Amino acid sequence: MLFRNNRTLILISILLFIFSAFYGLVLRWNFAFPSALISYKNLLQGHSHVAFLGWGYLAVIYGVFELFICKEKTNLPVYKVTLAIVITTIILMLFSFLLSGYKVFSIVLLSVFGITTYVLSFRILKDLTGESISIKLIKYGIYYYLISSLATWFLAFVIITQGKTNLYYNSVYFYLHFLYNGFFVFTLFGMLFKILENHLITISTSLKKYFFIFLNIACIPAYILSVLWSTKSITFNIIGFLASVLQFISLVFLFKILKQILVQIRWGYTSKILLKFAMVAYSLKILAQLASSFPYFVEKSLALKPYFIIGYLHLFTLAFMSVLLLLILKQLKDISINSIISKVGIGFFLTGIFFTELLLFLQGFLLLLKQKPITNYTIILLIFSFFIVIGIIQIFIGQFVKPVISNK
Repeated sequence: MLFRNNRTLILISILLFIFSAFYGLVLRWNFAFPSALISYKNLLQGHSHVAFLGWGYLAVIYGVFELFICKEKTNLPVYKVTLAIVITTIILMLFSFLLSGYKVFSIVLLSVFGITTYVLSFRILKDLTGESISIKLIKYGIYYYLISSLATWFLAFVIITQGKTNLYYNSVYFYLHFLYNGFFVFTLFGMLFKILENHLITISTSLKKYFFIFLNIACIPAYILSVLWSTKSITFNIIGFLASVLQFISLVFLFKILKQILVQIRWGYTSKILLKFAMVAYSLKILAQLASSFPYFVEKSLALKPYFIIGYLHLFTLAFMSVLLLLILKQLKDISINSIISKVGIGFFLTGIFFTELLLFLQGFLLLLKQKPITNYTIILLIFSFFIVIGIIQIFIGQFVKPVISNK
């Protein structure tokens, strides 16, 4: 398997995760101690792109290789070349966004990244074999990635012809919706189900089937939830509500699946904590989307964007996506979380996520209810954001420390 011996791809992914988290930490430092030296917009763009393209995308692709593509095929030049280009463009994005923002150099890098991932995506689809639910989840995850990428090309046309209008922002949300709720959700659950199959965990086929069906039919109409801010038509709210109900039904089937899983798995304490943490976060995400279909919450979310919308995005990328990725990589034995430093790192990481999310939503609700806001909110948020960065760094260092127990 490509990178099997030295785990180069995974270590690069975690390093990019560290850089992205550090950028986020600087952003929160700037809220607490504003400085003209920091370009908020440039730093934000670098933070977000490196987080879901560097850490998220690379780690997912590696997991797909490990679980679904045979070794002989992953050694083909097409995979080696495309991955080398993808890694190079992401590393360059670390600096291009920071130095110049969304300008020519960054646009060129994103274009090269996009074209290269097309080649990679179609090759993966060609090499995927079988009709299991886990494989269907991976395939549809890639389909949704390809759909999301359409927005990146359309954005250039919108900027040239109209500028940053509602159409521009709704195109951005189109990209984010199908990347997050399409690509990441489907591929993450596909990998999780495959790992459970490999561990001989028995899960009802019908439960997995209906989870996939309801999740899938909800994905496209759920995009409406992202554009409710730009329309007053109640029809869109109804469509968004129905889509969120379908997602909630899929969540019910997921709960039944988890009930079967938890009585069978013989994972260690850390793995079980990661699984439960990620599933709670995913459940809250679904509930948040259900609430967002109502006009009242759309209006209040916009008014309190620094709390509710940012809280939601981090609920997905950190509490769900990143935590579940760590679990998947641990179960694949591609990362070690068995040394003391790694375990402490996981503790810092989860603690930082929990309290930053709590602070974001609590402050938002206090302002919504016209109550006294949290004193020194930005300082406290900064401290727990520091926990997240320290945790990721410790997890990375832990990959070079001898484990104290065998990997489970």
